[in-house]
Amino acid sequence: MNATGQKGNNTIRLAVVGFGKVGKACAESLIESKDLVLAAIVRRLDSLAQVLPDAFSKIPIVSHTAQVQQVEGALLCVPMAQVLDTAHECLQHGIPIIESSVLHGEAFQAHRDAMHRLAMRYEVPAIVGAGWDPGALSFLRSLFALLVPEGNIEIRHRVAASLRHTAMARQVVGVKEALCTEQLAADGTRQRYVYVELAKGVDPDRVAAAIRADPLFFGEETLVFPVESIAALEQEGRGIVLERRSAPGSSGHQRFLFEARFDESLLTARMMLAAARALPGLKPGAHSLFDLPISALWGEQAHNAERSWL
Repeated sequence: MNATGQKGNNTIRLAVVGFGKVGKACAESLIESKDLVLAAIVRRLDSLAQVLPDAFSKIPIVSHTAQVQQVEGALLCVPMAQVLDTAHECLQHGIPIIESSVLHGEAFQAHRDAMHRLAMRYEVPAIVGAGWDPGALSFLRSLFALLVPEGNIEIRHRVAASLRHTAMARQVVGVKEALCTEQLAADGTRQRYVYVELAKGVDPDRVAAAIRADPLFFGEETLVFPVESIAALEQEGRGIVLERRSAPGSSGHQRFLFEARFDESLLTARMMLAAARALPGLKPGAHSLFDLPISALWGEQAHNAERSWL
């Protein structure tokens, strides 16, 4: 098995369309996969000349999926505004697609309906919402709801960086780099978590005092944490706490708690690859992950997965 695509006889050849964070994660995961092959990377014309990592040196780089030979599916890793047009380009050439648009509720249903019309017109399958959320997180929410049907679910996301507060912390003398996020304490009060990468020999207590004294942080509990590398901290990705409690008066007192910290791009890529394994035999039209048997997401590994987890 190598980057040229020499794997098993039952492999699925996939093109990665777009090479941002998710596209790169998909391509790297395909290189490592035992049952899926990276057939090509599709990029904009103005990006074709950009040098990619050595791992992709033998992978064709093209400007359109129609230029890819023997492709059996395309992973769409483009901005949301481009998804429908990109899907149209693939579907009209008979190439099934998997995408991970971050949409929920009525917006997701409208998007799925539009994708379904395209897929039916060209008689090709499409899998929509195959990412982290919707996607893997949808499975977790659904499982918790099945086990505790009468109850309430709460999801707490790790809050993204505050740009203004981060910029202020970077200006403190002795701070090489900084990252500020907002959190909620157990009692509901807001807290500022400020992570600082300090120059050699700088007193962390002095830096913490300077940050707390700035007007931007007045009225908020501010916790300052020196770290070795802000870049490494950012690579830790997002975090989430998923909790479901049984409703008052229901039978039993059930409480499920799921906590995780993860790289969202990597998890999105893993979910897209799992969805790609379900493409063989899939009927034309747009499908969500809930339309697919769990075993189909494992592909050739389904038998081993069943033995391991059942």
